[in-house]
Amino acid sequence: MAATNSFSNPIARSDDTIYLKDIYGVTFDSTVEIYEAITKIAAAGEDGKVTLPNGMTIDVTTLSGMTTYTTYLQFLQAHKELIDNVFVFIKNLENKLDNLLSS
Repeated sequence: MAATNSFSNPIARSDDTIYLKDIYGVTFDSTVEIYEAITKIAAAGEDGKVTLPNGMTIDVTTLSGMTTYTTYLQFLQAHKELIDNVFVFIKNLENKLDNLLSS
């Protein structure tokens, strides 16, 4: 699943089945995506070839390849930060609603 789909489209398809993702699942998925991207560069080996989720293969031993991969990692980090901020907002909202209802 692409990084932009997990947050911008909370209704996702998996094996022709539609399921609804909540913010907790989306937060977890964003964490997994960024660590998978970091693992790919660590596992690149001597040839330095890394395949992005869109299928594009880049060579991280070149300046342009490293710049592309660094930009991709920065995008994933910004995406994760956005999702984490929404998660914190929702968690705080739930706490306030719970306090409002219990008082």
